[in-house]
Amino acid sequence: MKKEAKSYITFTRTERFGLLGLLSLLAFLTIIRLSLPYFIHPKEDKQKNEALMAAWERFKELHPENSSRIKKDYQDASDDNPNPLPDIINLNNADSTTLVRLKGIGPATAHLILEHRKNEGPFLTIDQLSELRHFPDTLMILLKQHLVIGPVDTIRN
Repeated sequence: MKKEAKSYITFTRTERFGLLGLLSLLAFLTIIRLSLPYFIHPKEDKQKNEALMAAWERFKELHPENSSRIKKDYQDASDDNPNPLPDIINLNNADSTTLVRLKGIGPATAHLILEHRKNEGPFLTIDQLSELRHFPDTLMILLKQHLVIGPVDTIRN
């Protein structure tokens, strides 16, 4: 019995050399893989970096942060609509299709706005939107930048 158990635990001389060779190869490849980042550095191209920085500065001058980025924030993915969405929308004159194109306002919310305007009269302040049910404060903050309260020309339902 002891001899059978010993034969399961011990290795022959050839098996030991093969196992030692495999472990050595594994250790060698691990060391190479871990040390490669210390020996390989990407070449820095100063002219390319300067050109990229100059292009970035020109882009920032041509596209101020408060115009292009904000328009993307509130304009929904309705680029297939041929009529561009204006930068500022009069809440008292906007129809449901214009309201739905604003990010965060769906058909149900647009309907609530139009019903409120029909029943209560024109909006006097933008803060009156918070009187609508299920109108989140974060959406109010986002829309305050793009909605104005102006004179009522014709209210469309």
